[in-house]
Amino acid sequence: MAEKVKAQGKELKEAHSQKKLAMEEFSELNEQLSDLRSQKQRLSRQFRDKEEEMEGVSQKLEALRLEIRKAEKMRKE
Repeated sequence: MAEKVKAQGKELKEAHSQKKLAMEEFSELNEQLSDLRSQKQRLSRQFRDKEEEMEGVSQKLEALRLEIRKAEKMRKE
């Protein structure tokens, strides 16, 4: 009986130790997840900003193309 209690006590200590390690790992992973979410938000904002910038440049390019066509047309006349 004493052997059984000793074995159970040892198993309980091992289980507590495993639980502590699992909680520490969970905490670290949770922190990494939080960091990655923040990074994703920052990159998403940068992406949207670059898309807007690209759209503006595209519109300017189209306007310049139209001006060039008009200038070439007037030069031919």
